[in-house]
Amino acid sequence: MAEYREDGAHDYDDQEHEEEESGTFHYIPGWLRDTPYWMLSTVLHLILFAVLYSILLEVRIDDKEQQPIKIKPAPQKKVDEYDPTRKRDMKKTRKILDPTLVDKPIIERKLDEVTPEIPKGTDLNNLTNVDLNSDAISDAIGVGAGAAGAYGERWGKGSLVAEGGGAGTEEAVRAALEWLKRHQSPDGSWKARDYTDMCRKRCRNKDTTRYGSGRGFDGHDVGVTGLAILAFAGYGHTHQDGQYPEYVEVLKRAVKYLKSRQVRSDDPNENGRYGSDKEEQWIYDHSIATMAMGELLAMSGDSLNLKRSVTDAIKLILRAQNTGFGWKYGIKPGRNDTSVTGWMVLALKTAKNADIDVSKEEFARSFEGALTWFDRSTSVANGKTGYEVPGDEGSVLTQGDDDSEYAYSKDLSCMTAVAVLCRLFAGQSRGDAVLKRGVDILMKETPQWVEQKDKQLSKVNVYYWYYGSYAMFQFGGSLWKKWNEDMKAALLPTQRQEFDPQTKKPLDEDGSWDPIGEWGLAGGRVYSTALGAMTLEVYYRFVRATQGVGL
Repeated sequence: MAEYREDGAHDYDDQEHEEEESGTFHYIPGWLRDTPYWMLSTVLHLILFAVLYSILLEVRIDDKEQQPIKIKPAPQKKVDEYDPTRKRDMKKTRKILDPTLVDKPIIERKLDEVTPEIPKGTDLNNLTNVDLNSDAISDAIGVGAGAAGAYGERWGKGSLVAEGGGAGTEEAVRAALEWLKRHQSPDGSWKARDYTDMCRKRCRNKDTTRYGSGRGFDGHDVGVTGLAILAFAGYGHTHQDGQYPEYVEVLKRAVKYLKSRQVRSDDPNENGRYGSDKEEQWIYDHSIATMAMGELLAMSGDSLNLKRSVTDAIKLILRAQNTGFGWKYGIKPGRNDTSVTGWMVLALKTAKNADIDVSKEEFARSFEGALTWFDRSTSVANGKTGYEVPGDEGSVLTQGDDDSEYAYSKDLSCMTAVAVLCRLFAGQSRGDAVLKRGVDILMKETPQWVEQKDKQLSKVNVYYWYYGSYAMFQFGGSLWKKWNEDMKAALLPTQRQEFDPQTKKPLDEDGSWDPIGEWGLAGGRVYSTALGAMTLEVYYRFVRATQGVGL
C-alpha cells in the first residue's frame, strides 16, 4: 500500500515494490503513452467488432449444420388391395396387373425356343466334372442381399409374362397368400391340423364326407410353417422388406416361431434341429424349415438374426447324410429315399447362397452323394427314379382299411420330377439320355385335376406338380410351354374363390386349395395352399440355368 510523506508526495518506490511482489505489472510502452486516446479507442472497437462477428458467424454455421435436412419424400405407390372378386382364369394370364412388372425381363426368348444347351463336359457319370461350387446366377434364390434375385431385380418380376404367367397366376398367388395370412396362429406358426382355430367359421371342403375337414396330421407344424414362409418369400417378401407390409409382419412372426423351435444342445445329433424329433419323419420338417430360413437369409442378408440359426440347421443336415449317398429318417440311418434327399438338396442349395459358415468342399461332398443316390435309384429299364429302389412307384399313405384300393394314381412319378430338377440344377446337359427319359416320363403325366370317381383314380398331386413345374421350367422350350398350360388349367379353376356378396370380403376358404391330393391327408389345407402358391411362382422364383453351372 502506498505511504504518504510529510510533504504529501507518494512513495512510488515502495508502491512499485509491493506491486512486483503481488504479481501486478504496470509498465506501459512509450509508443502507447504517446498514442492519442481516440485512436486507441477506434482500434479497440474494431478488434471487439471482429471478435463478435466471428462468434456470430460460427453460431450461424453451427445452427445451419444442426438443422435437419428436409427432403421431399418420393410419392408412395398405392398398395393394391386384395380383391377376392377378381377372376383367376386362363384368359387373363396374358395380361398384366402392372406394366412395370415386365421391365428388364430375365429371359428374352420365345416360349417355343429350345433353352440354350449347357456346354458339354458336365456329366453326372463323372462327378468330378460337376461344378458343384459354382456361384453363378442359377444358384441365386430370393432377392437382394448381394445374390442375384429370383426375380432378376429387387421386387421385379421380369420373367413373369415371358415365361407364360400373368395377371391370372399372380392373382391366384395373392389369394393364396391372403388365405395363409388369415390362418397364421398368434405364435407365428401355421398348424397342419388346428389351422381351423383361426377361421371365422369352420373351413370346409367340397365333400367333407369323403375328404374330411382339410385338417392335416399333428406334428408337422414346423414343416407347413416352412412351406408358408417359402410361399411369401417366393412372392418377393422377407421379414424385413416387401411390397405389402402385412406380409413382412407375417414373416417376422414366422421367423420368431421357427427360432423358438430350434434345439440348442451339446448333442451334435440334435443341435440345430427345427422342431421335435417325436415324429419319425421329423427330418422332412427340418429340411423344409431350413430351406425357408435359408431363403430369407439369402434374400435379406440379415446375418445378425439368421446366420447362426441357418448354419446350425445346415450342419445338422450334413451330419445326417449317409456317407456318399442321400438321406432318410434320422441321422445316418443307412437307408436312403429320394423324397427326403430332394428337399435336402434344395435346402443346401438355398443356404449355399446365404454365406453361412460351411465350406464349399462340404457342400460339394454332400451334393455328390445326393447325385450318386439319384443315379442309384433311377431304373435303367424304364428311366423312372424310385423312392427307395430303382424305378419303384413311391411311398403310399394308407388310410382306413389297408386292404382297400389306393385312391391315387402312381403313374405320376414324383421322384422322377425330383431327380430331373436336381440334375438340371447340378448342370447336367439337357441332351443327356437319362435326363431326357425323365422329362419324357413327366410329359406323359402333365398336371390334371382329376378326382377319384368309381374306378377312376385321383390324379391330384400338388407335390408332384410343384417338383414337376420347377423341373420343366428349368428344362424350358416347347415342353415347358405345354406343361405350364396344363399346370395353370389344373390350379387356377380349382382354387377356392368365395366371398360375401354384400361386403365383398373373402370367406375363410377363399384362396386355398382343397387338400384332396395324395398327401393332402397328412399336410392338410395349409400344405396344399402353400405348394399351390409356390408352383405358380415358378416363373420367377429360380432363375433358369442356361450355362454350365452347378449346385
